[in-house]
Amino acid sequence: MWKIISNIIEMFIYSAVYIVVLLVSLKIVGASISADFEKKIVNEGNTGLSIICGCLLIGIAIVVSGVFR
Repeated sequence: MWKIISNIIEMFIYSAVYIVVLLVSLKIVGASISADFEKKIVNEGNTGLSIICGCLLIGIAIVVSGVFR
């Protein structure tokens, strides 16, 4: 029982760290690409920029999972 609870707590800690790393990296990449990349994705429907951000999220997920395991 305690093993399951500790695994759940560990999962929440890893996901919180991942979200922080994700937000920081998205702001860094967004600042390097253009200042208003969120507006370009949402309002203008820029598919290429959406694909780049999606690839960034997948890449960070792979790196973070490799670091923590």
